[in-house]
Amino acid sequence: MSSLITVSKAKEPIPGRYIVTLKADASLDAHVSSTKTKIESTPSNITHEYNLINGYAGEFSAEDLEDLRAHPEIASIEEDGIAKTCFVTQSVPPPTYSGNLTKF
Repeated sequence: MSSLITVSKAKEPIPGRYIVTLKADASLDAHVSSTKTKIESTPSNITHEYNLINGYAGEFSAEDLEDLRAHPEIASIEEDGIAKTCFVTQSVPPPTYSGNLTKF
């Protein structure tokens, strides 16, 4: 039996939700289809399939997560979490002109 993949931790995790990345040579469609079949009678579900990465996100029970950690097509699993951004805006006053205006 191969070793289990370590689940990467998020700073602010969403309990029970994970992002799964497949190995480059794995078929996302085939993997998702077989995983959906396997988890259809459990509380787990796949919530999103990504186009930019070879992976998906979902809500998985502890048992289903253990099965995913042992799956040979999976490259990594990480906790889904809350990401925060901060935007800073600054008002700049209009330029002032203190000289004489002349016509050319």
